[in-house]
Amino acid sequence: MELEKELIVKIERFNNEGEGVGLYNDFVIFVKGALIDEEVQVKIVDIKKNYAIGKLINVLIPSKERVEPICPYYNTCGGCDIMHMSNELQLEFKKKKIEDIFKKVCKIDVKVKEICSYNNLNYRNKVVLRVEGNKIGYYKPRSKDLVDIEECKICDEHINETIKIIREYINHYKTHKIHEVIIRTARDEVMIYFDSLNPTWQDKFIERCKNVTSIYVKNKLIYGLDSINQKINNLGFDISPKSFFQVNPATASNLYKYALKRVNDQNITVDLYSGTGTIAMALAEKSRRVIAIESNKSAVANAKSNLDLNDIDNVEFKLGKVEDLIDELKEFNIDTLVLDPPRSGSDKKTLKSLLRIKPKSIVYISCNPVTLARDYNVIRSMYDILEVKAFDMFPNTHHVETVMILEKKDV
Repeated sequence: MELEKELIVKIERFNNEGEGVGLYNDFVIFVKGALIDEEVQVKIVDIKKNYAIGKLINVLIPSKERVEPICPYYNTCGGCDIMHMSNELQLEFKKKKIEDIFKKVCKIDVKVKEICSYNNLNYRNKVVLRVEGNKIGYYKPRSKDLVDIEECKICDEHINETIKIIREYINHYKTHKIHEVIIRTARDEVMIYFDSLNPTWQDKFIERCKNVTSIYVKNKLIYGLDSINQKINNLGFDISPKSFFQVNPATASNLYKYALKRVNDQNITVDLYSGTGTIAMALAEKSRRVIAIESNKSAVANAKSNLDLNDIDNVEFKLGKVEDLIDELKEFNIDTLVLDPPRSGSDKKTLKSLLRIKPKSIVYISCNPVTLARDYNVIRSMYDILEVKAFDMFPNTHHVETVMILEKKDV
């Protein structure tokens, strides 16, 4: 195997990132953009001990599942990485990915009941963009090279309209001083957050944005309301510039409905890694008391504000790390515990504490099947998997959201 050498490879499977995997003289080669059963011409661009990375040069025998990406920046931007797959293949890949990970990590056959998808394009309600001179867009993968974009096909249409406004502004006012911009939407409301903005031209930008709800520069509100309001399942959530909120509200709404369908008329429920309280507040109408734990101070402040907004009085938010506070729950007889940790998953101390706290059922929501399977291995001695369902929270990317319903064994 030599660098820069061109080879013809038959693709046999996908890895977890949706890259094609083939063999050349029994040596594994990863090829981004290649599909199963395709014969492709690749150039070897990196060689490791057990595998090589090939750059796709030409598709000699294409798969019937190959489609032409509708995004003109697809091959340079890197934000979407499986847009060359048909929608059907994307869902099949994500479903099988979850099942294969459980087979590898837990040595068990887990069948994903189904994978639900509700919107393939214009679903993102938040985007972080870079600005250099009169260019606005995304960095190429693993670089600081800016891809200048007119619109993003997976972003809400209000975001794309706002990109056009910002582009006109940075073209006209060369000394704008903007380096990063965050755009958030909630229904028809738009919030813009700049890392910097030349005060000389600040009023000029505001004049162009009379339909925008909020404009921030750093942490200072310079125009409009201090928050925008998102509705999910009849609950309202005020969102500030740095608040965490699901980027795909339509899919999140259906995920929450499914995750909480087993919770009804319960005494005590718990929400770990509760963020701004979207799940905790949904639990409130089904439980006498909800205890929620979150380590981010601003998220807890937002969550408490959202309790008042929705006139909810049976949710208690605890500020602190889950692993530091979870043992306080030992005194309660918990019916259902929901955990929705970051991509890194939960930690062993928290999982071991679950075995002592013994909630009757656990709803684990995960954006990373690898850490989901790893964490289940820690608690599987006490909990059986009742059902696993997937949600396509991030279409056209290799990421997938998984909900696993667990029930305490009758020991």
